[in-house]
Amino acid sequence: MEESFNEHMDIQHQALRTPDQITDDSVFRSPSISTRGRKRKPVYTDDGIEISPTMDRTIDRSNVVGPSPKRGRPRGGLGRPRGGSARRPVGVTPSGQDIQVVPEDVNSLFSMLKRGEKLSQIIDEWINEYENGNTEEALVRLQQCFIDCCGCKGRVNSIMLQSLEYKEIIRRLTEEFDEESGDYPLIMTAHQYKKFRQNFADFIQLLVMKCKNGIIFDSRLMDSVIQMLTGLADSQVRAFRHTATFAAMKLSSALVDVSLDYYEQQKKTNLQIQTETAKLNISGTNDRLEYLMSYKANLDERMNDLCLMIQYIFKSVFVHRYRDIVSDIRGICISEIGKWMRIYHREFLEDSYLKYIGWSLYDKIPEVRLKCIQALAPLYEEPELIHKLELFTGKFKERLVSMVMDKDNDVAVKTCQLLTSIYKVFPHLLTLEDCVPIYETVYSTNRALAVAAGEFLNVKVFQNAGANLENRELISDLVQFFVESNLQNHAAYLVDALIDTNPMIKDWSTMVDLLLSNETEKFDKELIEVMTCAIKQAATGDTPVGRFHGKKGAVIKDPKQIYDEKQKISQILIPALPKLLQKFAAEREEVINLTTIPLHFNLDLYPQARLGLSLDELVSMLIHIVEQHSEDEVLINIAHVFSYLSTNIAVSQQIETAKLRLIDTLAVSMRHGIQRFHEDEQLLEDDEAAILAAFRRFAAFYAVEDLRKWDLWDMVVTLQNNITRFHDRFQSEVSEKAILYLFLSLAWDLKRLLNEQEANIDQAAKRLKKRRDQFMHLLRNILTELASGVEHAFKCLCDLLILFNWKLCSDSPHEQIKQLELNLDKDFANKISVFVLDNVFVDANAETLQNLEVPMQIELMHKRRNLLAQYCKLIMHGILPIMDAALVFRNYNRFFTDFGDILKTLLNKCRELDKVACARAMTVALIFIFEDLKVSSPNRVVDPNDDEFGELKDLAKRFAQSYGTDSFKNREAFAMIHKDGIVHALELQNTQRRRGQNGPTNLAFLEVIMEFSARLMQQDKKAVLNYLQKHTNFSENDVEKEAWNSYMLYKNSLMEKQDDIQSIRSGLPTRGRGRGRGRAGRQSAYSPTPSEAMQQD
Repeated sequence: MEESFNEHMDIQHQALRTPDQITDDSVFRSPSISTRGRKRKPVYTDDGIEISPTMDRTIDRSNVVGPSPKRGRPRGGLGRPRGGSARRPVGVTPSGQDIQVVPEDVNSLFSMLKRGEKLSQIIDEWINEYENGNTEEALVRLQQCFIDCCGCKGRVNSIMLQSLEYKEIIRRLTEEFDEESGDYPLIMTAHQYKKFRQNFADFIQLLVMKCKNGIIFDSRLMDSVIQMLTGLADSQVRAFRHTATFAAMKLSSALVDVSLDYYEQQKKTNLQIQTETAKLNISGTNDRLEYLMSYKANLDERMNDLCLMIQYIFKSVFVHRYRDIVSDIRGICISEIGKWMRIYHREFLEDSYLKYIGWSLYDKIPEVRLKCIQALAPLYEEPELIHKLELFTGKFKERLVSMVMDKDNDVAVKTCQLLTSIYKVFPHLLTLEDCVPIYETVYSTNRALAVAAGEFLNVKVFQNAGANLENRELISDLVQFFVESNLQNHAAYLVDALIDTNPMIKDWSTMVDLLLSNETEKFDKELIEVMTCAIKQAATGDTPVGRFHGKKGAVIKDPKQIYDEKQKISQILIPALPKLLQKFAAEREEVINLTTIPLHFNLDLYPQARLGLSLDELVSMLIHIVEQHSEDEVLINIAHVFSYLSTNIAVSQQIETAKLRLIDTLAVSMRHGIQRFHEDEQLLEDDEAAILAAFRRFAAFYAVEDLRKWDLWDMVVTLQNNITRFHDRFQSEVSEKAILYLFLSLAWDLKRLLNEQEANIDQAAKRLKKRRDQFMHLLRNILTELASGVEHAFKCLCDLLILFNWKLCSDSPHEQIKQLELNLDKDFANKISVFVLDNVFVDANAETLQNLEVPMQIELMHKRRNLLAQYCKLIMHGILPIMDAALVFRNYNRFFTDFGDILKTLLNKCRELDKVACARAMTVALIFIFEDLKVSSPNRVVDPNDDEFGELKDLAKRFAQSYGTDSFKNREAFAMIHKDGIVHALELQNTQRRRGQNGPTNLAFLEVIMEFSARLMQQDKKAVLNYLQKHTNFSENDVEKEAWNSYMLYKNSLMEKQDDIQSIRSGLPTRGRGRGRGRAGRQSAYSPTPSEAMQQD
């Protein structure tokens, strides 16, 4: 076995980045050439690839790490190239010897494993066969099971096991292995293999446990199994290597369990010997002592054998395979060594073993890094193991801290949890610099990661002063942390990270006491923001906007829990809120947050708990704030509070008088301001500011309540027509508020009309139609002249078009209401589209944007997103045809970073509304971009090798992928894309047929629609190909010209045998035959599609 081990040490597979910074300690030094055994003289293939001396005829290139000329199986030299000579007959080796290849035996161990039969019964039957004279046959069955589990069809027999070395047996099996398929049982996902991996592991574990007191020490069973597995694990065939490594690691884990069992027996026996030795000193003789000494010697011998077997597997398999090119192999090794350290830490929890996990923390594959963290996490939970982890933790601390920012969210979450455990046991090891990345992840958009960072905060920051620390001081620390993070606009993220793990977040009474006192005077604004966000989340159960929940999705809160939280909030805040508003009435930010709190009250508590006085105080403070403030955020919040209070009958009756008095005051103030504007030729800036404030106050309440009693339509229209009389600083805002008032007036009038709340419907409909046309005229003038308030005017226009859309005809039986439908003329629709294109899709590198400060750029981006969203709403609601979406789709790739969510939503919605129309819009968008490339190309001919053309093909590929994988449902759409693409490429709509010297100038466009060829069903490919050939007129000599390469590439993409297609441009063979599974029965039962109708065109 030692000689075999030395042979296996010659092959290494480097798959990890070596951490350069870990070089100062010999135990944790990364493996290098000097530690991998004697270096042999290199041997090269005909392709110039270096191979090891143990490699035979069959080579899995995926196991060779480092640069290689090509991916996949080499052509010529070693192995058989695709499409090369015929495959040799099954069952015949190159040397002419017959190898037994038989169909799968249903009674074999592998078949029973695959079927998931009772493992205990299977193993008992095998042990009986092994112990009752059929040792060789039983051993053959077991070895054959391992070979079958690799997916190899070759067979072994007792003669081969007795006469041949395992190296030779594996060589013959390698020659017999079917390489045409890349699948083998361990990675197959078919139904019959769904539980195979677990069954295989359980089989090995149960086999060892049932044999632990007998045949595993007979020097026959384990020697043969270990030699077979170590030999297969060293194979260049991935299926052999993967399966054998899995089996060897599971076998080693089972042996570790047996060792632990024997270790416990040794401890028990030693205690008994000590007891009997004490008795011997008294009586002089003890027969039981001799028996115990003999039993202990037997245990020691078996423990020694187990250690030899485990060490041999470790050195022969683990040391090589933990760096294998296959990530799952690396993951298996790390996962199993983690188990060994946890259950048998006396032997394996040493730096000489921990270093393998430390090196694997730098793995390029997230799954392997996750296995490392999962292997380490349980070790830090055991107090008796901590002293063995200090050196390892110090060496790899920097790497662990950096993994908090890992690109894989699962790895980052588990690492953050691990660092929390590390801090508990090594509180002085993590410095402030190490903790900063963890603090920052509290504001992560991933909720699981933020919660994990919040748990670290609970341990490190909010409980570090002792168990008796009051919430008063903890809340002060929380606010201090929030202030120092310099992310004051993200209090909701901080609250969400802590609300489920730290009860101080819901300690409303303490927060109120701190605010009413002067203890946190410097941070009152931040404390109010934190308290408001906590109240909102506790009362609604909603997480902040922009924070996602990962794979598991959002956790739905219990309605009873939410009700209890609202009840608690109401009991504490209803009496305290008027006092808070009174104290902070002059502070804008504080008032904005405080005025959202009543929206989460349980209004039934007012009459039930006799809190009418608190309600009067609240209404009085709200009215006072309305009179004192004119900011939109404050006024809108208060308007929503009054609207919410009106939903409860008892509360509404109590506040109705005060509310009506407030609205009357606002209406009178607005009327007087407008009258003063009409009467005076020139207003002072103070007067204009008063008019703007009156507009803001009235519009805020008009948005939530129908104020038909105060009809100021004519006065506001006149003011808007003379808006240029205002000073420049007020002109835009006054115009926005005037347009908003007019829009709200139309919306309330339409609602009353549809709900039949008007006494004379015909007269009301006529008046509404007159006002609507008047408003449309105002909006048209603003958009045409790009006057003040154009952005807000565009939003109101879009909402108005949706309100007065085609659905009015179907929603109402009244003829007058049906006549209110608003139809856009083509000229105005074009103006809307041009406005969006000019103001939304602006290059980020434009000089006008670069000269702006960052806050202004962010605000401008927000406005652009709003404009695009409004335009997309028009398409989604059928106001604009889906074909107009082509204007947006053409910018899909270029502006995906800024508007990706909006663009994807539009694309998906258009596809749901009409697949074919959406497909045509996609094609038009691609044609737009192609024509732009033609304009900028020499001789107006697009070069297919140009980078911009490659981006166009990428866009086409994105469009194709957006339709999913079901070609049957989308066959009409894909056929239409090909038809329109062919028409444009061959210039069929151009009667003059513009042609260059070598053919139509748009031929390169065929390479764009070629991205959709793979989505066509086979019968549709034939129809498209016939349509292409029918409308193509060129001689055979033209095919050889370079200008027709695109045509030939597209034609070949429509042919059946795509594996025989040769790339025209590169002259190199394309990829080999795919292994996809077709849909049976589809070709004989399908409905006609436009693609087949092409033959008639």
